[in-house]
Amino acid sequence: MRPDKKAAPSVREEFVRAIENRILSGELKIGDRLPPARELCALMGVSLTSVSTGITELANKGFLEVKPRHGVYVKDYRKEATPETFFAILRYNGGNLNAHEIRSFTETRIAADPLVASLAAERATDAQLAELSVLAARFAACGEIGDACEAVTALCYRLYELSDNSILTMMYKTTMEAQKGMYAMYFRKNGMQYAKETMSAVAAALASRDPETAGALLLASMQSVISGPTSLIPQRLRPAKTKGA
Repeated sequence: MRPDKKAAPSVREEFVRAIENRILSGELKIGDRLPPARELCALMGVSLTSVSTGITELANKGFLEVKPRHGVYVKDYRKEATPETFFAILRYNGGNLNAHEIRSFTETRIAADPLVASLAAERATDAQLAELSVLAARFAACGEIGDACEAVTALCYRLYELSDNSILTMMYKTTMEAQKGMYAMYFRKNGMQYAKETMSAVAAALASRDPETAGALLLASMQSVISGPTSLIPQRLRPAKTKGA
């Protein structure tokens, strides 16, 4: 049996993504009024039905606000976010996040990773924790950045699974493509050796039931993404002082 081919996006989906991208890029700014529906049809070469249903979808995602008898306006999607808003941001620009999103993702990992390490050390079996060393060795053997990104995110995802916390695990799973993009940026700038050594040490610490060491290593690794010479974000977005740095 041949695998199913990925379905091409519909005209409505293409319209929705085009408007999403214009909003996320800043071309359409918060408070901007969209042209009338029939004008959008002519500008974007789509039917009135596609525009109408697309606007409804974009409003449900928090990108647009429909004001009866006044028009359709760009909404502050960060304040009105839904899960679909989040996935739209991840899709934008092929999953390559901007500096603000990189900082946001990294701060989330700084908060979550030590907890995940502690839960995994408490709840996983010895055999399960041993899997992390195998995955770390696979990551350490990678020579290409693409392979390394796949390997390190697989390792982190397994660590999150071993926490036996379904919310944290789903959080990591749904952001894996964005995480791969961040790792690729980090590896291109800083090389892979530090990350490889860190993840091997994390796996060894957890195999020894030492979540404090594992958590500290993960924390330092994430802090390096937003602080110091290895940072991926501009100075203006870096924390003035990072705990434990």
